[in-house]
Amino acid sequence: MKRNNEEFNLLEAADRVFPGGSLGNIRLEEGYDFVVDSGSGSHIRDISGNHYIDYLLGSGPMVLGHAHPLVVDAVTEVVKKGSTFFTQNRYAIQLAEEIIKAMPCAEQVRYVSSGTEATYNALKVARAYTGRDKILKFEGGFHGMHDYSQMSLSPSGNLPFPDPEPSSAGIPKVIAETVLVAPYNDLIYVAELLERHHNEIAAVIVEPVQRIIEPQPGFLAGLRELTRKYDVLLVFDEIVTGFRLAYGGAQAYYNVVPDLAAIGKIVGGGYPLAAVVGKEEIMATYDQKSVNPSQYIP
Repeated sequence: MKRNNEEFNLLEAADRVFPGGSLGNIRLEEGYDFVVDSGSGSHIRDISGNHYIDYLLGSGPMVLGHAHPLVVDAVTEVVKKGSTFFTQNRYAIQLAEEIIKAMPCAEQVRYVSSGTEATYNALKVARAYTGRDKILKFEGGFHGMHDYSQMSLSPSGNLPFPDPEPSSAGIPKVIAETVLVAPYNDLIYVAELLERHHNEIAAVIVEPVQRIIEPQPGFLAGLRELTRKYDVLLVFDEIVTGFRLAYGGAQAYYNVVPDLAAIGKIVGGGYPLAAVVGKEEIMATYDQKSVNPSQYIP
């Protein structure tokens, strides 16, 4: 694979300016690493002119490919009208209306900038609404880069369920006191946990399809039944599955409607956008006029 001097110089610069020489996602081994120059459709081109099929697709959001003409035309037209307004605007309202039409659980929308923010805020909403502190998540479930998500993401296996294990440095030890962990697809174990701890648990958060692991028949429906039984919120992390598994997400595909959902990636079409969506009664925690001060999230 040919490499020109400009690309070698950029790779050396990356080693100087980035920890580990990368943006924190991937960095190939020396000899295979490259610097992207441009993308079109399903292909990308490096600084030296080599072409690749892009199976990463920005970690998911580029469902339409790079520089789709309709997207480029729409974005080019909109950026002429301003950048960020910090208040209501035509496009935010219109997109929220479309999200609500598409996703069964979505009665209201709160925008954020990333999938990490979306899942973090969904859990905060659940705690504010229920007045409880603990979260039940599944071993290996990835919900972004915040502290709660990084518990038992890639555990050693030395701790028994439901004890969480931090999968990153820098997480306060107190976080472990607020997270319970269950094996994915094990409905019997979830039922036992909820029976023992439902008075402490604000929400169960789950990737409906946990990366490459499909839910066993009845698992998601069983989660919905159990969380209703014990008055615990069910949160679907639809960052990956939203608008992809089906237009209405995994909740439409599996016909299981959660209380809240986190959406991202394709919802922004490659731009930094994500959202928390859910039932109006629960989303009211964002409305200072609708809830008491102990439930309000600014």
